[in-house]
Amino acid sequence: MNKIKLIALDIDGTLLNSKGEVSKKNQEAIAYAERKGIYVILATGRMYRSANHFAQYFNSDMPIITYNGGMIREFNYGAKLFEQNMPLKLVRPVYETTKKYDLSVNFYINDNLYGNEGHKYIKEYAEHIKVPYQTLKDEEIFRLIENENIIKMVAVEDAEILDDFLAKEYDNFKDELYLVKSLPFFLEIAHKGINKGTGLEALGDILGIRPEEMLAVGDNLNDEEMLELVGFPIIMANGHDDLKERGYFITGTNDEDGVARAIGQFI
Repeated sequence: MNKIKLIALDIDGTLLNSKGEVSKKNQEAIAYAERKGIYVILATGRMYRSANHFAQYFNSDMPIITYNGGMIREFNYGAKLFEQNMPLKLVRPVYETTKKYDLSVNFYINDNLYGNEGHKYIKEYAEHIKVPYQTLKDEEIFRLIENENIIKMVAVEDAEILDDFLAKEYDNFKDELYLVKSLPFFLEIAHKGINKGTGLEALGDILGIRPEEMLAVGDNLNDEEMLELVGFPIIMANGHDDLKERGYFITGTNDEDGVARAIGQFI
C-alpha cells in the first residue's frame, strides 16, 4: 500500500462544520498528521484572501489550492506558485449570457470580489467568506474585464434557474470553460483546464508527491476531479449523492468531525 504523504481538504461542507468553525477534533487531527510528516493542505473554491484566514490551523508555509485550482499560493501571502485566468475573449460573452437569465454574478479579479449591480446575494456571501466586496454597473464591469485578468466567475441563483442555464448554454462554452456547481445555487465558471484535480496534480509535481500518495476529502461536485485523482478519496457523509455512489470511503458529516475521522482511519 502506498504511504500517504499529502492530505488535501475542501473547506465548506468538509473542514468547516455548519457553524463555519474548524472543530477541535479536526484541528487536533491536522496537527497529528503534520507531526507524522504529512503535508496537509487546503483545496478550495474560495478566493485566496478568504482561504488564508485558516492559516492558523496549518503549517504556515504550505501552499494552498484556491479558486478550484486557479491559484496555488503559500499561506500568509507567500510565493504564488501557479495562476490560470479565464480566456479573456470569453468573459464578456459569458456575462452577457448570464444577464439573459437575470443571474447575480461574482467576478474575482486580483483576489478582489466584485458583483454586478443588483446582485441579490453578494453581501451575505462576502460576510460568510469574510472579504470586502464592490458592486459595479455594467459599463464599469465591461471596462474592468477589458483591462484585467479574471480568474473565475460565479453565477448565483436558485438551483432550478442555474439548471436551466446549464441545460441551454453549457454546450456553447464547454470546449473552453469549466462549469460546475459547487453548491446547488452556486455555478463556478473558470478556464477549461482548471479544477481541484489539476491543481492538486500540479502541487504534487512541485512537492514531488504522486497522486497515489495523496488523500483527499471533499463533499461536492467541484471536488470530483480531485477525488478521482488521488489514491485515497474520501467523501463526507453530507456530500453530494453522485459522489457517494462512486465507492469512495464515506466518513462522518461535517458536524461529526468527518475530517478527523478520515485522518484517524487512514493515518
